Amino acid sequence: MIQALIRLTRPYYALPLSCGLIVIVAYVVGGAMQPIAARLAAAVLSLYAVLSAAYILNDVCDLPHDRINAPRRMLPAGAISRRAAVTASVVMFLTGIAMSWFCGVLFCIALSAVAVGLIGYDVFSKRLGVFKPVAAAALTTMLYPLAFALAEAADTPRLNVLYIHPLWLFLTTLGYEMLKDNRDVKGDGLTRRSAIAAHPAFLPTARVILSAASLLTLLPYLLGYCKAVYLVSAIAAIGLIAVSLRLTPDKAIRPIYASVFIITAGSLADLWVYGP
Repeated sequence: MIQALIRLTRPYYALPLSCGLIVIVAYVVGGAMQPIAARLAAAVLSLYAVLSAAYILNDVCDLPHDRINAPRRMLPAGAISRRAAVTASVVMFLTGIAMSWFCGVLFCIALSAVAVGLIGYDVFSKRLGVFKPVAAAALTTMLYPLAFALAEAADTPRLNVLYIHPLWLFLTTLGYEMLKDNRDVKGDGLTRRSAIAAHPAFLPTARVILSAASLLTLLPYLLGYCKAVYLVSAIAAIGLIAVSLRLTPDKAIRPIYASVFIITAGSLADLWVYGP
């Protein structure tokens, strides 16, 4: 059951998202990480707990759809009971919020708001229709307000990147979620509003959004906020998105995911190499 529970938390999503907070905070403080190292560690752990709880709850709420779309997942396959999954989700939500107190009141309030948003999304996402991927993208972009709630901003050129990257992450996540919805339309069609993903214009729209998002990654370099290491990562990310556009939705998801990882890693490496 432990292995099934770990798989329910989707660590391949929850861990990179949580660690993405480190990169954003590094840009907020202009690389001066040492004074907030302890609070940042607690913040990453609390965020990881909340995200893991949300992924578990998502599978609980999506169980009827997953029986069609993903019958090998832990809940439809019977590897763990629904009751055990709900209990684990509640415990992890509470643990994450409790840990966030060590990061300051503002961060705790911000993370609590994110947790409420995630719960609302898990419960109602299949009824949101075209707004479902928009809601998912908005929740992912909440990493940026969380970073500002954790640390005081330093006035450096790097800070300007954080006026560009939220839009890039929002649009990339939006396109990514639209591809996933198109892939899962068979099972999600159990809810009438989810059938919008089957519309002929849905998939081309997702690809246009992803293309626009990839080009946004060039702006921090072109505006002089980042340097050569970042440029290399941006070019690589654009290449991955270009590849994804030629693939079916189920195969396109991985290069899109990899493009986000490359931009995140490249942003941090650029800061390390060139400073604030």
